Amino acid sequence: MLKVNYCGYNISNPDRDVIYRPGGSGDYLFLLFQSPMEILQPRAGGKVDPGACILYSPGTCQHYRAVREFRNSFVHFSAAAPELSAYAIPEDVVFYPGNQEELNFLLRQIYTEYLAKELYCERKIDALVHLLLIAVSRHLNQASQHRGEDLPLLLHFQQARLQILSHCEEEWSVERMCRLVNLGKSQFFSYYKLFFNNTPKAELLSARLDRAKDLLTNEAMQVQQAAALSGFHSLPHFTKYFKESCGCTPSEYASHFREGNGQAASSSERLR
Repeated sequence: MLKVNYCGYNISNPDRDVIYRPGGSGDYLFLLFQSPMEILQPRAGGKVDPGACILYSPGTCQHYRAVREFRNSFVHFSAAAPELSAYAIPEDVVFYPGNQEELNFLLRQIYTEYLAKELYCERKIDALVHLLLIAVSRHLNQASQHRGEDLPLLLHFQQARLQILSHCEEEWSVERMCRLVNLGKSQFFSYYKLFFNNTPKAELLSARLDRAKDLLTNEAMQVQQAAALSGFHSLPHFTKYFKESCGCTPSEYASHFREGNGQAASSSERLR
């Protein structure tokens, strides 16, 4: 039986709020984002639009923040891994099932039952969570068939994307990326755009920028080191791209963060 440990429906947090659970929450977490978010862990997340979902597995770092408004629906639940495997829902990667209203309706029902705690509520909640997982799995499968491909190809691309963005500091030639899914260049880029509504180059640059920003919070890290460790091998190019994206130079970003380090640390402790 699936057990719900905590849930929420159309929950609003303060603008630009951050959630950071380094060791996860100890259970599965299904999230339906209803406002633009930035997924910091896993690194393959990046910026996502309303309607995006993610199923965090137990023990996986949960780190995301609102671009501005913070609003989502979610359910924390415990389950044996074999109980979920039949649904073939990708874990720890962002996906867009497309049936946001249906999913939010089911999340509202789960939330209502969780609060009311009426007779047989545990059985009904178990059934509702299964219905939620069925709705996600069906829509992913239908969407994949509509594109003329089966679900395994989508999952294969999601795994490849995770590998690329999780190791963004490495050299990623077009040929190397294509080998991950055994497709030619034209097919690879077409499917990537279709599945993720972005290009691998744009996402790779974004992941490298995120890695550099994280490294620059280390007081012992020089700008040139941060650039190299993030996959930028040209310091002028890195500085130009950083300023265009962040509105300041890498040195200015590092100085600004380090000046407010005490405040940032106390905020991080609050989020834990």
